[in-house]
Amino acid sequence: MKKAILFDIDGTLLDAYDFVFESVKNSVIAHNLPPLTNKKIKEALGKPLAQFYQTLFPGIDPGDLAKTHREFQENNFHLIKPFTKTKTVLQQLKDEGFLIAAVSNRLRLSLIKSLKLTGTIDYFDVIVCADDVKNPKPHQEHLLVALEQLKVEPANAYMVGDTDQDILAGKNAQVKTVGVTYGFLGPEIRKYNPDFIIDKIEHLSALL
Repeated sequence: MKKAILFDIDGTLLDAYDFVFESVKNSVIAHNLPPLTNKKIKEALGKPLAQFYQTLFPGIDPGDLAKTHREFQENNFHLIKPFTKTKTVLQQLKDEGFLIAAVSNRLRLSLIKSLKLTGTIDYFDVIVCADDVKNPKPHQEHLLVALEQLKVEPANAYMVGDTDQDILAGKNAQVKTVGVTYGFLGPEIRKYNPDFIIDKIEHLSALL
């Protein structure tokens, strides 16, 4: 029986805090918009970039903000790095026979570059990004596309993520969900009732 782990990437496997927050702050300054609190930014995280900015600044063209955001990130990939035990955990899962997928609301070009630069890309059997689907997370399409490519039934899969978008997508796809408390939402991930909670990425192997 094939088993699969579907991972969100930013805030779950990769420490993207500075990569994301510095990009947002740069976009806000560049477009002369009022500053945002970190709490406000966190509440909108996990959505595709245009939706993210539309949530934060209703009535402002999110396309322009998203473009500025991506331009900043293109020159600052050094701000993203794996969490300490990420590679160890991914290798353990591979050794235990799990198939591994990345399911991210980032665009493919950006995500692939991050995975290559952090030395994590070879652990993934499938990578599904926002531009690979019509309906990104929290819609279930993102996850179901990955599972179809892996040839794994939802009942034999887990979705691991750090935002409401991840947990809701998992529930919509009828896979088991694992919320991580060390990511962007922190302990507030509990509000979305994942099936399991972990406080460190290295706790995942024991859980499974």
